[in-house]
Amino acid sequence: MEMHKRIKCYIETNGLKFNFVAEKSGIDVQRFYRLINGNSPLTVGEYETMCKGLSVDPGYFFKDFFLENKKLPIRKIN
Repeated sequence: MEMHKRIKCYIETNGLKFNFVAEKSGIDVQRFYRLINGNSPLTVGEYETMCKGLSVDPGYFFKDFFLENKKLPIRKIN
């Protein structure tokens, strides 16, 4: 699952408003909507800013359950 979809899913699942998350993250609302809808590439800095605004560890969106929900194979890195 693409990162913007993971973040969007998290926001919707937790009953948050996109405008609220954009404001809390310090990202312009229009830019935020372009990022969250996959219309603009998400930079590492913006990703970290979104995670900080959501009070979520950046590693959270890399956890296996996102892959399991999409029935994608999970590769363990040793």
